[in-house]
Amino acid sequence: MKYSTTNSDWFADKQSLIFMVGGALLVILLAFNFFGYDSSESARILRISGPVVIERQGEKITPSVGMLLNGQDKVLTGTGSYVEVAYDENLKNVVRIEADSKVVLESAKIQKQTTLFMDKGEIKLKLDRLEKGSTFKVRTPVAIAGVRGTAFGVKFMGKELLITDYESRIFVKGLTEDFVEMKDELLLNDGWKVQVAQFEKPSRVERMTASEHDAWQTWLNEINALPQSTVVNNGSYSNFAQNKGSLIQTSLTQLSAVITRMTSSASTVAIVLFTFLIFGTGKVVEKVWA
Repeated sequence: MKYSTTNSDWFADKQSLIFMVGGALLVILLAFNFFGYDSSESARILRISGPVVIERQGEKITPSVGMLLNGQDKVLTGTGSYVEVAYDENLKNVVRIEADSKVVLESAKIQKQTTLFMDKGEIKLKLDRLEKGSTFKVRTPVAIAGVRGTAFGVKFMGKELLITDYESRIFVKGLTEDFVEMKDELLLNDGWKVQVAQFEKPSRVERMTASEHDAWQTWLNEINALPQSTVVNNGSYSNFAQNKGSLIQTSLTQLSAVITRMTSSASTVAIVLFTFLIFGTGKVVEKVWA
């Protein structure tokens, strides 16, 4: 073996090689953390029927099954339509947005404090994977309903709100005339519902009807019967020719989400450093072992 450098130069280059390899391994771990980002735990369209529009940063998008959603996306459903949003591939956390609704996803994933804003329509929520200490809230101009348990429904009726507790226990708070949460909260048990008027404390509580319970159970059974990690369109699979436009839109949306994460994440630095380390390490190896 022939060395083209002096012993001191060779030793310095060898140290550089060791540092570069170590740095490369560290950056690889950061890069894996980036690419392993839990996109499967981000909100995406599960099922859809009828006219639905997603408003995103001033742009109107026609959604497709499997499309990833972003925080602050506004979901608008038309007459006779609905859309279901899943927050995970196991379909543990699902929101159904009914016809003639306006809902803003203030977060695209389940967090310690997850919030939806609804100023029109009706939604149902099935929440089975909230971490301890987490809260899921639905904000409206009339009242706020939140759950530290599993499931509830909210129906907006002009200046009144109907909140139904299907399972577990939820809390309901009225809003003051300044639209600030009232200090006192009503704790609603499963099987009960409360009707709240604007600027009033929640108090008009009554039992859920049998038909309301049956409708809820029917929806739960539908969700539980769906294949996990599989998106379906109105209960059936469509061929590529029918959905190629939707597939392109979904791909572009997913690419956009990746680019957004790259530009707003420290992982970008990891990827750039990794590129320089690859070229730098190659040069050092060539010099040391020449």
